[in-house]
Amino acid sequence: MHTHTTELLTSKHYHIIGVASLCAGTAFFDFALFIYLSDLLSKVFFGKISEFWVSQLHLFTLFGAGYLARPIGGFMLGRLGDNQGRRIVLITGLLGATIFTFAIALLPTYSYLGVFASLALITARFCQGFAIGSIVPTSWVFATEHLPSKNLGLGCGLICATCMLFLLALMGLVNFVENTLSSDQMMSYGWRILFLIGGIISLSATLLVRQFDETPIFTSLSTPNKELDSCIDGISLENEPFISNQANPSELRKPTKLETIKSLFKYNSFGFGAAIFVSWIIASLSIFIPMLLTPLIISNFRISKDGIYFGSVIGLIFMMFGAVFFGFLVDRMNAGRVLVFGGMFLISQALLFFYHLRAGGELILACFALLGFASGLIGALPSVLTRLFPTRIRLTGIGLSYNLVHAVVGGVLPFALGYASFYFSFAPAVYLTLIGLLAIFISFFVYYIPRSDRDMSR
Repeated sequence: MHTHTTELLTSKHYHIIGVASLCAGTAFFDFALFIYLSDLLSKVFFGKISEFWVSQLHLFTLFGAGYLARPIGGFMLGRLGDNQGRRIVLITGLLGATIFTFAIALLPTYSYLGVFASLALITARFCQGFAIGSIVPTSWVFATEHLPSKNLGLGCGLICATCMLFLLALMGLVNFVENTLSSDQMMSYGWRILFLIGGIISLSATLLVRQFDETPIFTSLSTPNKELDSCIDGISLENEPFISNQANPSELRKPTKLETIKSLFKYNSFGFGAAIFVSWIIASLSIFIPMLLTPLIISNFRISKDGIYFGSVIGLIFMMFGAVFFGFLVDRMNAGRVLVFGGMFLISQALLFFYHLRAGGELILACFALLGFASGLIGALPSVLTRLFPTRIRLTGIGLSYNLVHAVVGGVLPFALGYASFYFSFAPAVYLTLIGLLAIFISFFVYYIPRSDRDMSR
């Protein structure tokens, strides 16, 4: 039996995790800017509208442009990554995010160009969403295909925690700028400062990624004899018709677009279906705590606004801790068992949280911390996603499933929960309960997913 020293994380592994975390966090930062500045951007680029439904339509158009572009970018750039490499897609996505985030910061407003300013913003938002759609999935794949198989959960947990850290930083930054500048200054140039900061962060991440090599797993597709048994293995492709090259059956050839789609929906239908469910949990939890929980509480419960805002910060911090904890846990035990435990813990904390709110909320900060920690279940899930697809279509599968679900959840959930909560204040608790049940349900499938051939032999 061989001893694999690569099972221990080296300084290079930590550097890769750090850069992948920065890339994913940048995507969250740039995309969420629109969410935190939505009302202001609606006034700046669509003019002052007296009718409420018209202003809501403008907001929906802005959100829709970004969310619609993400699955398109996730699929197209993901396919490029499966054919040309993960590194080039990560650079391309970050560079696109940089260009269009800077472009938004420099756009003329409605007072100068009228409706053309609105169209320019929607176009830039679409292009930004297209680029961002590839960044988070590629960050996960880039990290996991570099790391030893026994450390994938921790690596992905740290990436998820960094995404929450960037959202926390964005909340603080927006709050600081709004408190420092007057409303007229915010309308004039304050919002531009935030987008310029986002562009600078994206540019920094782009320059850092250029220093790293392609993942050894992708490189092994052209050099199959290279020993990589300490890293994540791709699910077998031996039953898929586009793998062999007739001139040299031992070599892999690049699948066509039609073959890629056929592989996703026919040969990997169970994996793609599981990826949809896993992505639904990730998208729901990563949106709910940072962006939805505070407005839902304020509109439905009589609790101090200052306490709620402070509690949301506490919840986000503990969500970071939870992401690392659950990521670490999934490396130490079967991911299916982690999902059962995490789902049950999430359900209990969701019910406890909203029951306590109704009872008066005296210990609301502690409840925020517990619910945030339970929502850290997202840290265990990206490493599961990477095991659902074989190497040759891994990035395409994750890019499409994750962004497709994120588009639906991000575009519909805020409106649906807001409307439902108006009639039933416990609607958010019901939704989180369903997410916990979904985690338990998918655990029965995840339980039988091996981490690698080497793991199966032990």
